[in-house]
Amino acid sequence: MVCLLENLSNEIFYEIFDYLDGCELYHGFSNLNSRFHQLLNSPLLFYELKSHCTSNQFDECMRYINPNQIRSFNVSSELRIDKFFSSFNIDSSLHHLRSIFVENIKPETLSDLLTNCTHLPCLTSLNIMSYHQLLDLCQIYPLIFNLSTLKSLTVTSHEFKNSMALPYATESQQTSKIEHMNINHRVTFQELATIISYTPKLFRLEFLHEDEDDSTVELITPTQLSNITHISMTIMYLNYDDMDIFLHKLPSTLESFNFFVCEIDISYLDFSMWEELIKENFPQLKNFYFNYTATIPDEEEFIFTGCVLDQFVSPFWIARQWFNQIIIRQESIAITIKPHKKRWYECLTTHSKLNINESSLLSIQYTPEDQWLDVLYDEIEWVTDVATIYHLEMTGTFFIGVMGQIFNLLPDLHTFRISSITLPTVTLLTDDELEQFIDATTSNRITKVYLEKMNTFDDVLFLIDLFPRLESLQIGCKSDIDIELFLHVILIKINSKKSNLRLLAMRIPTADDHIVKKIQNLIDLTITRANDTIFLRL
Repeated sequence: MVCLLENLSNEIFYEIFDYLDGCELYHGFSNLNSRFHQLLNSPLLFYELKSHCTSNQFDECMRYINPNQIRSFNVSSELRIDKFFSSFNIDSSLHHLRSIFVENIKPETLSDLLTNCTHLPCLTSLNIMSYHQLLDLCQIYPLIFNLSTLKSLTVTSHEFKNSMALPYATESQQTSKIEHMNINHRVTFQELATIISYTPKLFRLEFLHEDEDDSTVELITPTQLSNITHISMTIMYLNYDDMDIFLHKLPSTLESFNFFVCEIDISYLDFSMWEELIKENFPQLKNFYFNYTATIPDEEEFIFTGCVLDQFVSPFWIARQWFNQIIIRQESIAITIKPHKKRWYECLTTHSKLNINESSLLSIQYTPEDQWLDVLYDEIEWVTDVATIYHLEMTGTFFIGVMGQIFNLLPDLHTFRISSITLPTVTLLTDDELEQFIDATTSNRITKVYLEKMNTFDDVLFLIDLFPRLESLQIGCKSDIDIELFLHVILIKINSKKSNLRLLAMRIPTADDHIVKKIQNLIDLTITRANDTIFLRL
């Protein structure tokens, strides 16, 4: 049975059109035939205008699209912003316009826009992003708070001028219906208190604080925060004592708490303090996201003195399924806590049960050049002084000599995930690397491994040799892999080595039932598939 495109109903086309950029939609279908011309001009169709279309497509839309069909406007070019405002009056003719996102808008254009937006009856979302223009936020915010239908607001500005202090809202000025506000520019607590005085219905708040000392925290009252159920705060350099005062002003009805801090103050890493704070102040808290990022100092000093991450593994944290992860980047180390999300090794079924007391994960998210390897080893030693690491993930391609050194620094590892590996074809192992490699082979306790990208079959053979206790192995394969040859090589290796490997998972982009059947014709094993991953129980 042949189904022609033109036989589809109008309703189906409207569903499809919802996924397309408005300018590309109009350009692609406007000249096909009279039916599509009627569809594109129907009051049942609404356009989402975005900035990734071509200039010609955008100009075409500005000439022909009906203003009452525009549902959202998302543009980051000054030229296109000016083109839009010269093509349409910002008034009630745009009565279906719900969302506006503008980036790099000129200050005078922004003021005119906000003044005229009071005529938009359906505007609920406003996102202003300015990286290069100097905005006067004390002028901008009052205009925003006059928008009677607005419910979601994001203001991003790296540079702004503060000509005068924004006054606190009087009772008659507390009319804003904003429920979600992201203040993505630096504010003091005094400025924060002033801004939220205009938003009595606010329950989701995000803000950025950059000052080291801020005694104005006393100006924020618990009443101003009483409706907050979700809060996300990024703190730069603020001393812990001032932060503690603010934390105790948050309401007991808090449900979600995102806390990002860039600081050397180790007080933020007192997890017994966080446990007590949450127990006593936030009994309804469901989600807790914590990120403490410290820049690596030039001198060789231990940056986590006094911190013990193993205290984090307690009945309180386990019951809430909030687990920690340590991330090493090129110039920083981050300690994070977040709600449990199923990790790759939990998808590999084995006879052993997952031990939630051994959940600490270390993620190395850069590949150092040879002259900086000692720095990486020092960073790992810093980590092992504060936490017992059971799971390791490494982003990038690592030489096997480096892997051996890292495994010896992390003797308690159970699982290991790596993007790809480099075997010693041209570059040979040094004597020290060879010794480290032999030690790692005999002493590591790793039972689950995930190689995201297999370059050659030898990569897998190497991993089987490196991990004598290996039970589950997941491999990322190319679409054109020779399945028959690969399985032949791997099974010979497993049998000759008398390996403990019991589960082989192959992630193949083109995996389907046909490939599963092909494998079943080759070997007599239990085979299953989940999306693009094929599991072989050995």
